[in-house]
Amino acid sequence: MNATLLDLTERLVPISDFSQGKAGKIFNDVAENNNEYIILKNNQPTAVLLSVKEYREIQAKSAQLEELLEKIENIRLLKLAESRADNNTSSFETFVKDQGFSMEELEEISESVEFE
Repeated sequence: MNATLLDLTERLVPISDFSQGKAGKIFNDVAENNNEYIILKNNQPTAVLLSVKEYREIQAKSAQLEELLEKIENIRLLKLAESRADNNTSSFETFVKDQGFSMEELEEISESVEFE
């Protein structure tokens, strides 16, 4: 999949080439040599043609990368949880008291609130 600029320009194929009898040659090159082609429609890159083997390798690498990223995120979250566990924590009741309220006052307030 490492291609030089010259290789890349040789792999640009207008979609019209497929209707002009060149499809067989292109497909053989993909299957036999593992070459890739960029299909142009109205001179704009539209699709990539690659071998099934190359596609499967890309899919496997993508799955491995997703798994690795998930593990990294899990480690990040674990470290965050561990750092927070070291902090002094208190109960909700203590928090309410520190804010100058009582649990009874909160219950009275919550009973007076209506949700629509």
